[in-house]
Amino acid sequence: MPRATIRIRVPFVDVDSSDRIHFTAVMRYWEVAEHALMRSLGLPYATTLREVAFPRVHVSADFRGGIVFDDELEVEARVARVGSTSWTVAFTARHADAGADAPALAEGRMTIVAMDPANERPMPLPPELRRALSGESAGG
Repeated sequence: MPRATIRIRVPFVDVDSSDRIHFTAVMRYWEVAEHALMRSLGLPYATTLREVAFPRVHVSADFRGGIVFDDELEVEARVARVGSTSWTVAFTARHADAGADAPALAEGRMTIVAMDPANERPMPLPPELRRALSGESAGG
């Protein structure tokens, strides 16, 4: 399944008084990684699929290690599931340069639904999106 990784250094604004990351900051990092994933698929939200809305309907997070001010992180976004009207992206945050076998500091999942903006109801994933999320080429 498709994946993308970003690097981000934890800024002071994202930590609490103990210098540990505020939980909401990790979710913003996930969104940055998700947008990198969509760009890597050739479907950036900014310029494609504008006729469909993509609300997030479920977000979960598990914090497994300390993330503190000025840590450099690698955040990976990977397609975990593709359904008929939605898909799920899984996320892992690790210390940068620690390697893929290093313990995860945070893990999570986000489910995104394709929604018709006119009636606010779920709709089938557009075919080009389904192919890209499934790792298929346009030719099938």
